[in-house]
Amino acid sequence: MTLRATRALAEQPHKMIELHSPPRLIHLSSRTLIRASGEDATAFLQGQLTQDLATLESSRVLWAAHCSPKGRMLASFLIWRSADATWLDAPEDLAESALRRLRMYVLRSRVVLEDARTTHARLGLCGPEIPALLEAAGLAPPPATGTHDTRGGITRIALSSERLMLLAAPEALHLLQGRLAQHSAPGKAKDWTDAAVREGIVEISLATQDEWIPQMINWDLVGGISFKKGCYTGQEIVARTHYLGKVKRRLLRFRVAGLPQTGQELFHEGGAPAGKIAMVGESTAQGTELLAVVQLEALSSGVLHLGSTAGPPLERLTLPYPVALD
Repeated sequence: MTLRATRALAEQPHKMIELHSPPRLIHLSSRTLIRASGEDATAFLQGQLTQDLATLESSRVLWAAHCSPKGRMLASFLIWRSADATWLDAPEDLAESALRRLRMYVLRSRVVLEDARTTHARLGLCGPEIPALLEAAGLAPPPATGTHDTRGGITRIALSSERLMLLAAPEALHLLQGRLAQHSAPGKAKDWTDAAVREGIVEISLATQDEWIPQMINWDLVGGISFKKGCYTGQEIVARTHYLGKVKRRLLRFRVAGLPQTGQELFHEGGAPAGKIAMVGESTAQGTELLAVVQLEALSSGVLHLGSTAGPPLERLTLPYPVALD
């Protein structure tokens, strides 16, 4: 799609639609963005990620993990495929380490791994009224959750019913941004994280690298692991846990008073360490939401506290998907 066509899309008439809770428009261009291309790109990623790239059809969007040989997560990725490349999105602070670690395994593979932030920009829409916003802006409805499409040179990636990522060349996205801004509220990257916490989706950061195997952050429950594919780095541990072991730690959602930090420890009221915070979400008058990996045995036998046994107690909240606790 030419830039002229993108301009034409951006200049389509708006519709008069009242939005009761306008979605937030968020700049996401600083997040990690890796473009994998070349004859061996799919085979290379198949040997590195927990996801089965053979199931990554042209319109699908999937979660995937890159693990150490011991099966611990070094990065979490949102992945999708375009006509000539596979794209990997991750938190901002992983940009250098994620690309470096993947490149370590390239060897003779005919694959090019690029930092695509120099050529592409991203915006995020976050909120329950995304379809109404797009309609008000004279744009097509969003793709179904877990899929993506490309319209007017803009790739639209639907992570959930309340999160839509937009990817394009900077000039094209700038034109669209002005149009969307008329129907949205300004947002921050933290709004994107807050929504992920509500959805029970943890993204690995530098503070949590090499801490957990994928099942501990529920990657098996959100479709981030394929147990049918061939070998990949760390597969032996991940598969053994699935087929022979029992996951003794799981990701759960809590609320606590104060300002918890990612990586902060949780303690059982008996004094023993019982978990660690994986991601911190929205703070309100009721407290701060968070996702934490906790020992299930400790969860069933008492209250968990933040930072120490004298710290504030955690209130458990629900997740949008079931988690077996026995």
